[in-house]
Amino acid sequence: MRRSRLPVTVCLSLSALVLSACSGAGPGADLGTGAARSKAPASPSPSPSPSPSASSSAPSGVIPSADPAPSLPCTSTKGLDAPALTDYLKGLKSSDRTDSRALFLVDDGLYLRLVKTQPPCEPVPVKLGFFRVDMTRSADSAGYAFTYAPIRTTTVSVGPSDGRVDGSLPPAPSGCGGVLSVSYVGRDLVESDLPHSLRLPGKDSTLDWVLVDVDRDGVLDAVFKPPPGARDC
Repeated sequence: MRRSRLPVTVCLSLSALVLSACSGAGPGADLGTGAARSKAPASPSPSPSPSPSASSSAPSGVIPSADPAPSLPCTSTKGLDAPALTDYLKGLKSSDRTDSRALFLVDDGLYLRLVKTQPPCEPVPVKLGFFRVDMTRSADSAGYAFTYAPIRTTTVSVGPSDGRVDGSLPPAPSGCGGVLSVSYVGRDLVESDLPHSLRLPGKDSTLDWVLVDVDRDGVLDAVFKPPPGARDC
């Protein structure tokens, strides 16, 4: 009887083992299946291709910058020597002045008034010379004798923007001394460059200053403002 039971038991055990291996049942089958799942890469799900508008739009939270406003064409003055720079500055024209000059001196400083015409690409260095003009009546004529004394020389930056040039305000006349202001480029001015005579504003003039012609290369403009009581000097 014991002999007949042993083969049955072995057959049942082998059958159970075969069924376990085929069905994946049991602890060994669970670990093997779990490891296989963890090693197998997950197949990516297809993503929709971005639309042209979405791909060209700015990222969230970022404000796209506006296109720069169109600017006027400019002229570079880098590398110009004094004669060429003088010609350029004297050739600048303005659309709102009767004499059409865009760079000019008046009694309160140097101005650039291009008014939407071609500006320089960069600030242009221009020199300003200020001279005290002591006035005394000539003994042998009805006119005045003038004596110059330098006050200061400075270099200012002209352009590209319009307006009064920073640092160009001249000193005020005092006593019997007026002020001659000269804008120029190139070598510094010396007394021999200055005019030998000056005129005063007319009695009926609304201006208390006059333009002056300084005959020297590189001079751009000149203005003389006499003292308020010049006729009593």
